Amino acid sequence: MMASEDASARDRRPPTKEAVARRLELELLSGQYPAGSKLESERVLSQRFGVSRPMIREVLRGLEQQGVIEVVPGRGSFVRDVRITDAVRPLDALYRQRKPTSRDVISARMMLERETAALAAQHATPEDLRVIEEMLLRFDEARDLVSRARADVAFHAAVAAASRNPVIEAMFGSIATLTFELMLRSLGDPSVSREGVPYHQEILDAITARDPKAAGDAMAAHLEVALRTYGDDLDQSLDLVAQRKIEQLMDLSAD
Repeated sequence: MMASEDASARDRRPPTKEAVARRLELELLSGQYPAGSKLESERVLSQRFGVSRPMIREVLRGLEQQGVIEVVPGRGSFVRDVRITDAVRPLDALYRQRKPTSRDVISARMMLERETAALAAQHATPEDLRVIEEMLLRFDEARDLVSRARADVAFHAAVAAASRNPVIEAMFGSIATLTFELMLRSLGDPSVSREGVPYHQEILDAITARDPKAAGDAMAAHLEVALRTYGDDLDQSLDLVAQRKIEQLMDLSAD
């Protein structure tokens, strides 16, 4: 009886500042808020999460420092860092209506990103290479799962931009939030990340060496890791897979 009461009391505890920050950040990254849109007021957010307004203020300040939102005194908080553009947002909604599995998204990325890496090896400018390297450094320096996933998407987006093909760049943008959800699954599983992460450097090295075949092969090998290691998650709806990972993050933050 005591154990049950303790568990019930634990469930009623208000979420921590870190838990609230992660939930808000995930909502922003998922595309729930369009670029330039205004977040709810501190009062509404505090009621929604069941925490104090000073805590919400701290959370918003942290998100502003990360470049995710802009806090305008007297006006409120506005979304500044959106993962996909408004132009491709309807495609993301269309994809989700079809309930793609992890395998579906990985297969699509394999078709798109193998050629993207090869094109980047042919067309990347010195500035493109600098940005890809910077995104890789940002990934290596990230300390929590959400930050690592964001940096991972940014790395792949930088490779797409380096292809110098605006259609390919827009195509990757249309699956960026689905890719972010895959990143949560991959980076949250040591057996996947341990094998997959080292390919980032191989991809960058091949692009820098102007070797299209090596770049494409490294990207393909990178994506194939998930096909070999996801197990039952491979053929489940990506929405469900990502939701489980988000719930795990929230549980860890609340402990």
